Parts: sequence; structure tokens; C-alpha cells
Amino acid sequence: MNEAIKVTDELEFLDAGKISISRNAFAELVVELPDGISHTKVDVVRSFPIYEADRYIALIDSEGNEIGIVEDIKNLPQQSRDILSEELQKRYFMPKITKINSLEGSFGITNWDVETTQGNVEFGMRSRYDVTSLENGRVLIKDVDGNRYEIENYNKLDPKSYALLQTQL
Repeated sequence: MNEAIKVTDELEFLDAGKISISRNAFAELVVELPDGISHTKVDVVRSFPIYEADRYIALIDSEGNEIGIVEDIKNLPQQSRDILSEELQKRYFMPKITKINSLEGSFGITNWDVETTQGNVEFGMRSRYDVTSLENGRVLIKDVDGNRYEIENYNKLDPKSYALLQTQL
């Protein structure tokens, strides 16, 4: 009979208070572990990007191997926390849709004309499966190019935007 594997046996949780995250002269992410080992060109990956955005952050070395997991970024020293937050923001950049101007379908693609926190954007969407409704009115949208957009709370949209969105949910 096989013995159960504990998740904690497979994962390396890092002591956030004892690691240092910085940037080198080439603006590459550098992680220094408590034992003095330093990793350069580190990638950061959210384990639960939708629900636990600041928790369980995996640090990946330049060869694609997991260095370890930061359980909660709030436990990092302030400078390391700021750098890691900035890196996560770049990696998971997601403009917020504030208004839907129009939706038009043609040839199986729905063309969206929206206003976002980054300005006006037009994009195409393949199917309704690319619109994900979450709790508290939050909606995630993925376009044909893989870009992601967020509506923080569709209940707060203007009536026209709300009505257009309802056709896609």
C-alpha cells in the first residue's frame, strides 16, 4: 500500500524574514537565501493568482527549478516586499475595465470596445468561456491574444456597460 505524501514534504517554504530580494545592475531579480546562496534571474509565480494574490509565491531559478515558496509577502522585509510586489505587478499586469462602450460579434469573435485604467482598448474574445464571473461581482476576461482584463465589481458599472456584460455571462 502506498504511503500518503504530505504536501509540505514536496514544497520548500522559505522563511520570509530571512531572505533578501533585490535587483542587480541589470535589473534582474536576485534572491539571497539564509544560507548565503544567491540566485539571479529569478522568476516569480503566484500559486493562486485569483484568490491568494499575495500568498504562496513561488520563486523559480533561471533553469526553471523552484527555489522555494514565500507563504505571505507581508512577512518579507519592506524593501524585499516592495521589489517582489513590483515584479508580480509586472508579470500579472491586468487592466481594469471601467466601462464597456460596445460589443459586436462577427465570424465567431466578439469585439469589445472598452475603457480601462490604462485607456481605451479594443480586443477580440473567442467565446463566453473566456469570461469568468467570480464572487463579489468580480469578472475576469481573456482576449484572443491571451491578455487579461478585470472588472472589479460589475454591479458598479454604468447601466449600458452592465447590460452589455450580461450578454456575455
